[in-house]
Amino acid sequence: MIEEAVRAMLEEKHMSKFYWAEAVQTTVYLKNRTSRNGGVPNLGHLGVFGTIAYMYVPKEKRRKLDVKSEKCILVGYSDEQKGYKCYNP
Repeated sequence: MIEEAVRAMLEEKHMSKFYWAEAVQTTVYLKNRTSRNGGVPNLGHLGVFGTIAYMYVPKEKRRKLDVKSEKCILVGYSDEQKGYKCYNP
């Protein structure tokens, strides 16, 4: 099931097999949160794998006229903190 989901995610967004590890991690992340444990999971924070996202650039890493966000691709969710994993090509 995981392999099929990964293949579908990569194919749907026309993404390279280079992203297979992120797709696997995202699939497992989603599966763990949607398993039936008796409660209703909070899925409001989820984004679509492979879509365009904008990553905030902290004030310390930019100058006066620099942009405040950078365009990137959503490739998963962080295991260590609340947030997304993005790829900036």
